[in-house]
Amino acid sequence: MENAAFFYCLRKSVPFLICLLVILLSQIPNARFVFDTLIFIPIFYFAIFRPGILNVYVLFGLGLFADLINQTPLGILPFVFVLLYFIARFNRLFLKDLSFNSLWIFFGICSTLLLLTQLFLFTLCEASVVHTKYFFQQLTVLILLYPIGIRFFARLNDWIGDDE
Repeated sequence: MENAAFFYCLRKSVPFLICLLVILLSQIPNARFVFDTLIFIPIFYFAIFRPGILNVYVLFGLGLFADLINQTPLGILPFVFVLLYFIARFNRLFLKDLSFNSLWIFFGICSTLLLLTQLFLFTLCEASVVHTKYFFQQLTVLILLYPIGIRFFARLNDWIGDDE
């Protein structure tokens, strides 16, 4: 009975642990531009396919934690994470039935708009123009790694099970 409760809690905390791992991996100096935006993939996936596991309060807390360890102005990443969650969550019924390519295109559009929003907010907070050097690199890497992330999360979703 204790094992069942432990595995139930573990399964429910998997999205949180994945997001936390991605945030912590963003601290690797030479790979930061890759991991900074990879958190969009699990947020997008779990907001569509498992919305009961990952809630908005957890995302807000993860965003604040990411702002603190990245030393960025407080509130930008929580805003972006919650905005992505609500975009995916409110379009959930439409997005669940899309083909993979259509979902990939939708994710690419959302990621572009969210990265532009993040860049705009950074520019406002810094009161100067922020370099867009990494913007296109981050967007390209994010869109190219999306299929790998989705396959991983689909298999993980099978492991988590359908007890909602």
